[in-house]
Amino acid sequence: MGNIQQLKALAKINLGLDVLGRRENGYHDVRMVMQTIYLYDNITIQRTETPGITLESNLYFLPNDEGNIAYKAAKMHEFEIRDGVHITLDKHIPVAAGLAGGSSNAAAVLVGMNRMFSLGLSEMDLMERGVKLGADVPYCVMRGTALAEGIGEKLTRITQVPDCFVLIG
Repeated sequence: MGNIQQLKALAKINLGLDVLGRRENGYHDVRMVMQTIYLYDNITIQRTETPGITLESNLYFLPNDEGNIAYKAAKMHEFEIRDGVHITLDKHIPVAAGLAGGSSNAAAVLVGMNRMFSLGLSEMDLMERGVKLGADVPYCVMRGTALAEGIGEKLTRITQVPDCFVLIG
C-alpha cells in the first residue's frame, strides 16, 4: 500500500474501424484495431484520511463529481475502503477528440486504486469492472495493440505489428 499513486493515462487511436451495426442501447457493434500512443494525461491519486472522493483538474470545464468517469472509477464500495482519495487529472489528451482520454483516465484510476489499497484485482478483473464505466475502458487497462469487437469490450491482443509512422491530425 502506498499513499500516492502517479500514473500515465495513455491516449489511443484506431488504426482501422468497421462499424457493423447499431444496437438498441445506442452502442455500435464494431471491429477495430486499437493502439496506445505516447500522448498521456498525468493522474495522481492521493490517499486521504477524510472518507470520500475529491477530484480536481487543470481544465476548469471538466466535472469534478459523478459526471467524471475517473471519479466513478474510484468508487469501490464492495471493498469497504475507509480512507478517502483525492484525484488530480493533469490533462494533455484533447477532450472529445476520439483519443479515449476519459476512458484512459478511468482505467488509470482503476489500476491506481487496485495498487494503493492492495485489492488483488487481476487485469481481467479491472477490465470487467471497466466495461461498466465505458466501452473503451477495458482496452485502456490492457493497452498496446488489440483487435476490439462487440462494442469494443471483446479484446484480442495483437503482438505482431509492423513498424510504421502514423500522423494524427
